[in-house]
Amino acid sequence: MAQPKKISLRCPTITLSIASLSLIVFLWPQLSDALVYDRQAILKGEIWRLVTAPVVHFSWPHLFWDLLVFAAAGWKIEDQGFRRYGVVCGLGAAIPGFIFLFTSPEIARYGGLSGLATGAVVYLCLHEKNEMDNNKTIWLAILVFVGLKIVFEAITGNAVFVAANGTGFRVLPSVHLIGYAAALTVFVWSEPKNGFLRVFGG
Repeated sequence: MAQPKKISLRCPTITLSIASLSLIVFLWPQLSDALVYDRQAILKGEIWRLVTAPVVHFSWPHLFWDLLVFAAAGWKIEDQGFRRYGVVCGLGAAIPGFIFLFTSPEIARYGGLSGLATGAVVYLCLHEKNEMDNNKTIWLAILVFVGLKIVFEAITGNAVFVAANGTGFRVLPSVHLIGYAAALTVFVWSEPKNGFLRVFGG
């Protein structure tokens, strides 16, 4: 007799916390101004901006697409119980600001969850590709698509899903690349024996 499938009761606490904070910050302009990556403010000592920038968004479309992708992928990751997702989010949030501060003085302001969203999608695909017996090709195709999207944005300077619409918004492919690399690194690190082979293996 087949055993009934257990219903998952995991609460996606990381995803809900970050998504909720992003929405609150968007609706509270003063808080947005206090948390956005602002190079001059950081140089004056407001170092928290290095890691809080991802929860700041500059338009409704910017917020909508970032939240849609991040929430969908993050919810699935936490529901499946894939470990170290918090590390992926932490790296995706912290690394861009420090890199921009020391190597990109031309970037005065930045914000958005797109780096974390990219990391979440990649982390989900890597795990699902190796957890499921079927649909491996689909998950690998998504990984390739995300990589090609980053290359397209780097070459053209245009975001695939979000238009500037006079807001001064411009895509930063390096943030997406960092999110991709963070997810890949954490996945390989979490599988020390054969993590690298599992990325492109069967």
